[in-house]
Amino acid sequence: MKVFLKYLLIIILPFEFLKADVFINQAGYLSNLTKIFYTESSADSFYVIDVSTGNVAFRDGLFFSVSNDPATGLTLYGGEFSSLETNGSYFIRLSNGDSSFVFTISNNVFEDPYKKALKGYYFQRCGTALLQDNAGIYFHSTCHTGDGYYHSSTGQSGFRLTTGGWHDAGDYGKYVVNAGISVGTLLLAYENFPERFNKDNLNIPESENGIPDLLDEVRYEIEWLLEMQNSNGGIYFKITKEQFESFIMPQNDSGTRYIYTVSSTATGNFAAIMAKAARLYQPFDATFANQCLTAAALAWNFLTANPTIVPVGGFVNPGGTFTGEYGDTNDSDERLWAAAELFETTGLTEYNNYIIANYASVGTISGAMSWQNVKNLALITYLYSLQSTASQTLKNLIKNSLISYCNTLLNRASSNGFGVTINSGEYYWGCNSDALNKALLLINGYRQTNNLAYYETALMQLNYILGTNAHNFSFITGVGTNSVMHPHHRPSASDGIVNPVPGLLAGGPDQYLDDPVLQSHFTSSTPPALCYIDDVGSYASNEIAINWNAPLVYVLGFFNGEGLTDIDEQGFNSVPKNFNLEQNYPNPFNPDTKISWQSSVGSWQSLTVYDVLGNEVSKLVNEYRAAGVYETDFIAEGLSSGIYFYTLKANNSKEGSEKFFVQTKKMLFLK
Repeated sequence: MKVFLKYLLIIILPFEFLKADVFINQAGYLSNLTKIFYTESSADSFYVIDVSTGNVAFRDGLFFSVSNDPATGLTLYGGEFSSLETNGSYFIRLSNGDSSFVFTISNNVFEDPYKKALKGYYFQRCGTALLQDNAGIYFHSTCHTGDGYYHSSTGQSGFRLTTGGWHDAGDYGKYVVNAGISVGTLLLAYENFPERFNKDNLNIPESENGIPDLLDEVRYEIEWLLEMQNSNGGIYFKITKEQFESFIMPQNDSGTRYIYTVSSTATGNFAAIMAKAARLYQPFDATFANQCLTAAALAWNFLTANPTIVPVGGFVNPGGTFTGEYGDTNDSDERLWAAAELFETTGLTEYNNYIIANYASVGTISGAMSWQNVKNLALITYLYSLQSTASQTLKNLIKNSLISYCNTLLNRASSNGFGVTINSGEYYWGCNSDALNKALLLINGYRQTNNLAYYETALMQLNYILGTNAHNFSFITGVGTNSVMHPHHRPSASDGIVNPVPGLLAGGPDQYLDDPVLQSHFTSSTPPALCYIDDVGSYASNEIAINWNAPLVYVLGFFNGEGLTDIDEQGFNSVPKNFNLEQNYPNPFNPDTKISWQSSVGSWQSLTVYDVLGNEVSKLVNEYRAAGVYETDFIAEGLSSGIYFYTLKANNSKEGSEKFFVQTKKMLFLK
């Protein structure tokens, strides 16, 4: 039988790439986590076949998922093979002969998609050449060196140097409002999980400089944003031509690009991300961090001097301009976010008072964030605030609203055939990012509660993006066997290269058929999740955008390399094989750093910081801890610059009668 299967494998593998009737995560599955696929076929069983040997590695029956799924119209069955944890390449064969694409099981299946998604921002860089050493076949010469000229609607004239930053989407415009949620989400990823986003090996020009590449890439955008600040603190809205450019390479895009008027939504976004950047870049470049904080405070002064939305009614394109408008008539969420980040960075009462006085009018967590509504970014920052004056009452309200909304998402996922948290009616322009922003909230709900269902549902959203969907299609360029080939993205359509620029997320199904291509292929009776086409002309379903890639980076980075080994009824419980104290991060630091450790058995644990003379500086932990992985913050405010030591001790009791683990590491505090 084994010999037969080997020969069978040789025959069938070429056809796996031509026809696949089993919907899988095409990037693959983490070894220790849930593995589920779906199919329309009503076969009675399935086999997971090892590509290298032809052997059946796992077999089981299918389960019924849903009949007439509201989003797709499909009747779906599922199969689970979570207990198969052996690394390797596999495909699924149903008992009726239907099969899947080949996929991988390993602990790093998300490493490549994560790096591609993050590097996607490098490929969006404006005002610089993409060198072959970094960009490979997608290299090109410098573009848009003439940014930009004041549009007459600003009441100003002449040239202002505003080069750099990222092209916003499939076009070459640069928009502050969309930069806000993009930069904010990326910085949130690093702030929430620095150990998962600290790699310095992305092969961008700044790689291997000792600074995480995520922070390096985001800084490229921040430096452009700093150029967009008016002397009064307000932020200009965007830089674009009056009409969208044709499908040409960026270096061939000539013509005047205009700076558009100051906007309070842009200013609120700017103040928030600059304040956040100030605390995250402080350990790496204090001068740059201080520059960001100064700019944030100046922007806040503009907001306080202009308490109602600027311009009146919100930004609209002036006559003769037809590029992206990013219209928003309410700037209360941007103002709240600005206050939250400034408070967390400075601890000043002014910002905390503003939050407490105004959060009720904005509301707590009740939906996913978007460029129109960034209140969740404010609320998450406040929820995790380390400031001693933060309101515990408000923190509790935020936490409870997060949990309530996560429970809502569980209900949505349970009624969707593919476990997606998007309801019918919500498959709108850019809905793929909505699914990922919901996954971001589920991850944070899991952090607050250790509720495994939140974790699993967040993972299902990523599975959906990577191929577990009705299209059997990965929505990320360059990831998966069957993925986006014709995105609405000018460089990909103009560079003469068959494969598109990798790592870019397509917007996804748009049931409202907001472009002519969709209107020519689908009708209002088409199931909503099916209203997608891989066509360069479908800007409403197949464009890419920097704000869509941001939650993709967050979710991929979170799950990348997850090596959780045990599960209990409360959630995942990582049980390490031994004790270990990790090097603090960042190091050197100013003024705060994170210290993590792992314990293989429950014990009384103490974590203490000492100066070079052996004097105790701070007792960070002194309590019983179960086996697991832990992290805490050390804030060195009030201390002198210099070398400090931190020691982890594990004892059988509080009195420490029997110490069975002691480890010390050194760290450097630099003001």
